[in-house]
Amino acid sequence: MELTFLGAASEVGRSCVLLSGEDKIMFDCGLKIHTEEPYPLQPPANPDFAIMSHAHLDHSGFFPSLFKSGSPEVISTPPTAALSEIIIEDSMRLMDRRGEHPYNQSHNKRLKQSTTLLSFKKWYEIGESTVTLYSAGHIPGASMVDVETGGKRFVYSGDFKGEPTKTTFPSEYPPENPDVLMIESTYSDRDHPKRKDLEIEFARQLDETLGQGGTVLLPAFAIGRTQELMRIVRSVNKDVDIYVDGMGWRVSETLSHFSSYINEFKKFRHDMDSCTPIMRKSDRGKVMRKPCVIIATAGMLQGGPALSYLLQLGPESKAICTGYCVEDTNGHNLINKNYVEYDGVKIKPKASWSYLDFSAHAGRKELFELVEHLSPKKVFCMHGDSCQKFADELQLEGFDAVAPKLGETFEV
Repeated sequence: MELTFLGAASEVGRSCVLLSGEDKIMFDCGLKIHTEEPYPLQPPANPDFAIMSHAHLDHSGFFPSLFKSGSPEVISTPPTAALSEIIIEDSMRLMDRRGEHPYNQSHNKRLKQSTTLLSFKKWYEIGESTVTLYSAGHIPGASMVDVETGGKRFVYSGDFKGEPTKTTFPSEYPPENPDVLMIESTYSDRDHPKRKDLEIEFARQLDETLGQGGTVLLPAFAIGRTQELMRIVRSVNKDVDIYVDGMGWRVSETLSHFSSYINEFKKFRHDMDSCTPIMRKSDRGKVMRKPCVIIATAGMLQGGPALSYLLQLGPESKAICTGYCVEDTNGHNLINKNYVEYDGVKIKPKASWSYLDFSAHAGRKELFELVEHLSPKKVFCMHGDSCQKFADELQLEGFDAVAPKLGETFEV
């Protein structure tokens, strides 16, 4: 059997790995946004089956392309299927505007028709192989993938987070001793601050900004982060007006139909009902007339309502970034260089800003814990900027670990 790494090899984005054996099984097929090379490499063969670990664009966004010349069965959890439909359709609109057409509506339709919904811990047969999904935390519906084929077990971590958050359950590990573990390495070089400490600091900054008559802007990913921030804001302030602008509201409404995949679902619905969606552009100017909180896409401030709000905020207001920002995006530049770019012009916002690390990814300690717990025979470190260093450290701990290069194939 062979593993070919078609994306997310020493990079974050376009996650895609092909396992070729009795069955050809693909793990994720995503995009890499804000880059000149957004798509995974062409697979050496069309997959028979493709497993979608979760609905973020860098893991799900290129799935329709698999139906240009093939017809794989796609496996995902119910919320992942529903959320990926939203984000893929939005991505298609953006690609159309740029004149890019890597796939079309007919391919997307075939994707929907070919998707099998699988809940956690349910054994499912695919060809001569079997697949079981386990809760990965990260966002509602996200999965770790356990595949048995040809007498061997392959575990694909996808993106995961060990500890629970206000909207996600803790990750549940697959059985120990797989032959191969493919593990994300996004934060292999550092741990995240304690959530409780972050929430205390968030409350302090929120109260300070509202107290001086300002607005708090929270740029947020539509899937996962918007819903988490609704809960966090309401947990530290019961009265402030919360407005949600962008695709995050549609995602929230969709997730409200998947109660068993959301931690503290009743509280989530209560907090969601206390928020006000912004449905028209003409309403955006009205919400900043008094102190409030605005949760808006895009999380990296690459356009969307979030950037529009930021450029309108005054010095009494504040933007709080809470998630991963790819290098050279406006979010990254704001955090590290104190400017954003609009129509080719660098602008220093009048509002202040801060960064609070409410990451939905495992930190360094959790990554090592997963490897030690599963004790795999072989580890492939992927989806990160420090994959080689992570692999080197695992080797010192006695593990057979490697950081694959893009396009590299391994016999397993």
